[in-house]
Amino acid sequence: MYSINKRVPDKIRKYYIYPISEGLFLAILALLLTSVTAYFIYHHALKAIKEEIKDGLLRTASGIAACLDGDLIASFDAPEKSELPAYGETLALLQKARLATKHCTYLYINKLVNGEVVFILDPTPVDVDGKPLFSDDLNLAPSIPMTKYDNPSIELREALASQTSRVSSEPYSDKWGTFYSAYVPIFNKEGQFVGTLGADLRINDMLARCQPIEDATKRAFFVSCVLSLLCGTLIWFTRRFSLQLNESRFALLANFLAARKFAAQSSACIGNQLHRTAKFLLNFSGRLAEIAEKSEQSPKQALTEEQNRLTALAAKLQSVGDLKCGKSDLELETFKISSVPADLSRRLTSCENISNLGSNISSAIPENLYGCRQTYVELLVQMGQFFLKTFAGKIDLQIEMIDEGTKEVVLRQTMRAAVSDSDARSHELLQKICEHGKSEDFFAEIELAEAVAIPIVRELIYLLNSDISLSLANGFFSISFETMFQKDPELEEEED
Repeated sequence: MYSINKRVPDKIRKYYIYPISEGLFLAILALLLTSVTAYFIYHHALKAIKEEIKDGLLRTASGIAACLDGDLIASFDAPEKSELPAYGETLALLQKARLATKHCTYLYINKLVNGEVVFILDPTPVDVDGKPLFSDDLNLAPSIPMTKYDNPSIELREALASQTSRVSSEPYSDKWGTFYSAYVPIFNKEGQFVGTLGADLRINDMLARCQPIEDATKRAFFVSCVLSLLCGTLIWFTRRFSLQLNESRFALLANFLAARKFAAQSSACIGNQLHRTAKFLLNFSGRLAEIAEKSEQSPKQALTEEQNRLTALAAKLQSVGDLKCGKSDLELETFKISSVPADLSRRLTSCENISNLGSNISSAIPENLYGCRQTYVELLVQMGQFFLKTFAGKIDLQIEMIDEGTKEVVLRQTMRAAVSDSDARSHELLQKICEHGKSEDFFAEIELAEAVAIPIVRELIYLLNSDISLSLANGFFSISFETMFQKDPELEEEED
């Protein structure tokens, strides 16, 4: 089959592929991105849970403060008031409130006296059995009323001064430890400020509540390391495979270019041989012309006819030789298949009975095709000349699509005519043509030289790396061959 689209790549684009470097780079990049994402999630989750703990501490302190008697607390204004039963009951109430919540390590009440912060109530933390929660001496010694607070936090001073609620923005330390604290004002029945209720949460307890987030972040980082390693390995494997494919492509291209160079050289040799044959035929034709001038009338006419045949044959061999040597101007173009019959008729206007040639083009063929229109029409012209010369009846040209791809279509061109059984000589000549059409030598017998067109068609298609089928059956003689065209022309230079 002859492919009209002759474009082939002269070179292939080189890809710079470094499997190890690319795999390592993408693994590090993936690890960096996942680590930054994990840290971002960890940071905001930790911040959110800390805010939630501090809000919970403030809500707990507010709820406990609402249950306290502000008038009673205001009466505890001297150290000896710690002996009163009401004082002990208030301490017990604060102990129960502290045991009822997990948000408090200490609960205590302070107020300002002469610009200094003093304790009013400061129960020792105990467990559910009444045993001290901490064993150090500082925590075992409760502060009695009016005991000075040596190192109060800034938030406590602000809460006492402004008589509003405050929560520690950052942990602070004193002799009892490091805490987050919330302070809530306490008022008597007249709405007068009598002090603040402080609620402390040890930093160790805060960190314990945040520990699951840290553990989850560590697991996520480990998983990101594994995924980054797998990603890098996958990239390395795929890019290494791509590198091998690219090297194989270069090897195939080198072999292809070598084969094309050899084919071009072979084609040029065939073309040169055809040129020499054409030159020989022209010289022989000239000799026949000289002989015809010196001969009598009857052989002179026969010699002149043979001279014309040889001259036509030489011209056609010359055109084929130019084609094989790459000298002919055959340009690829986009054309309409529907315009081919008009081109064919215009080229065959000098032939007799041109009106006998009819064409039928399949509607399944795309309207626009891409290829060498000149060569395609020349093949049809060669067949048309032979049929118009040999047959006097109707001649049919059938163009149909036998295969369709995404970009290409394969067409079959068939020209046929009815053969009269009464003309034994023509039938015998066509039978010989069909027999010799299967071989490469069409000039084995001198009788075939009388049918100049059909050997030229066969040679032209054969030299273009295609094939032609000749058939004599059911009273019809037919010639057919196949061609390949592009459906959608791509005029840009292909990179690969």
